[in-house]
Amino acid sequence: MKKKISLLLAGLALAASQAQAAPMILAYYSGYAGNYAALTQYASSFNAVAVDFYNISAQGVVKGNGDPAPSDAIAFLRGRKIPAYGAVSNVDGNGDWSPGIAHAVSTAAQGRAVANLVKFAQDQRFAGINVDFEAVAQGDRNNFSAFVQTLGRALHAKGLKLIVSVPAFSAKDENHEANYGYDLRALGAVADYLQIMTYDEAIPAWDPGPVAGSGWVEDDLDYAVERVPAAKILSGIQAYGYDWKQPGDGAMLYWKDTQALIARYGAQPRYDAASNSLTFGYDAADGSRHTVWTENARSVALKAGLVNAYGLGGTSLYALGMEDAGFWAAVGQGLARR
Repeated sequence: MKKKISLLLAGLALAASQAQAAPMILAYYSGYAGNYAALTQYASSFNAVAVDFYNISAQGVVKGNGDPAPSDAIAFLRGRKIPAYGAVSNVDGNGDWSPGIAHAVSTAAQGRAVANLVKFAQDQRFAGINVDFEAVAQGDRNNFSAFVQTLGRALHAKGLKLIVSVPAFSAKDENHEANYGYDLRALGAVADYLQIMTYDEAIPAWDPGPVAGSGWVEDDLDYAVERVPAAKILSGIQAYGYDWKQPGDGAMLYWKDTQALIARYGAQPRYDAASNSLTFGYDAADGSRHTVWTENARSVALKAGLVNAYGLGGTSLYALGMEDAGFWAAVGQGLARR
């Protein structure tokens, strides 16, 4: 049964009468400026962190992604007893998502990859692994599911957990080449959590539009909870928007920099009720007319409110260093709604 709920009514919370554990609030610690300051300043706002600094090779070898080792962050998390997960990606030496690496790790190198991932988690004293394989080929749908199931069993045997990041999609586009490689039902059967990346509905290479429109987000969650227990799902919230100089030519705009941009150009933001997003335009110094789509406190609170509306396992926030205190206040407000 569909559980589609208007974001404007999310505070009513479908699961209001259902007792459930405190939701996971998973913050992504990636290589953005200000990440460590945000980690330490807002540590009371989240209860788990994905340390997003690792890649895996086609031979199944786990390695750093080229950013400075996050040893200070890991030490801080251990000191605060905040569970940390090693986020491992299929990014190649050119910095691109690699279908070839995902294929190799899911087939010929599966045994080696699983053993190395388990050892890596143990050596780093992580709570588990967050598999973030993107651009998985359509033909590897069953292979990727088998890899995740094998890894999940191996991690669980050692008392460790598995989070799997997957793109956001619905019945409308489940067979698209970017999505078909991800069988949510099979992945959710063994993963402790599926982290649904409910952002990037529009990206810089496309026409301007909402980055996470409410209807799109809810369609994606409707699809996910029909296939996976809601308590295993984390909905994603992004601490950024996009600023398009022209269609197909956009750039990331951090949440914490948005108000300064508005003030600099005297922009007039408009809340788009259809998508529960913030949008505005401005004329840059070079004469170009820019279009921005992003979030504000209202939209973030409403999207965080979907955790209770759907009875989800929690939410994930991407990424530390992009936000400010206002972002976390909005997340907290949304999660508090029953």
